[in-house]
Amino acid sequence: MADDEVLAVRARKVLYDFVRASPGYHLREIARATNLSITLVDYHLRFLEKHELVTSAMDGEYKRFYPRYAVGDAEARPALSEREKLALGFLRQRVPLMVVSFLMEREAAHHKEVLGHVPVSASTLTHHLKKLTKAGVVVKDTDQRYRVADGREIARLMVTYDLATPDQVDAFVRVWGEFRV
Repeated sequence: MADDEVLAVRARKVLYDFVRASPGYHLREIARATNLSITLVDYHLRFLEKHELVTSAMDGEYKRFYPRYAVGDAEARPALSEREKLALGFLRQRVPLMVVSFLMEREAAHHKEVLGHVPVSASTLTHHLKKLTKAGVVVKDTDQRYRVADGREIARLMVTYDLATPDQVDAFVRVWGEFRV
């Protein structure tokens, strides 16, 4: 079946376009954003996976969806590596995004400093920092300070997928230097 035949169904085309524009969302988020039922979204995303137009990856808790790009597709953003998919999965979550954003603007911080800027309990912050550390998005140094493992990669993802505010972009450039592709 040709790609244009696969995308002839309106709902499927809407989902494909959404995943291309916003990779890293999970099923329920996609259903909410596209105003389609979860059952319909699940069916069509499986269909798109079967026909190799999208791919998915588990982030431990959620199955997140990413586009596969056709060779020579001039409109497509670059395909994401497995590491970038994992990082983007975290950046699509509210608390990890706040943590990473804070660390990106400061380069490194102790748990207490992060807690002062992320409105969650200490145990919730610890939980998220452990997940981010285990995934290699964040590292903990010998002084017990957390920092982003690859700031340029994270900055590039946050800017590419509109997860950073203009003020944050300025801070990223100041802390991490030039990062655009």
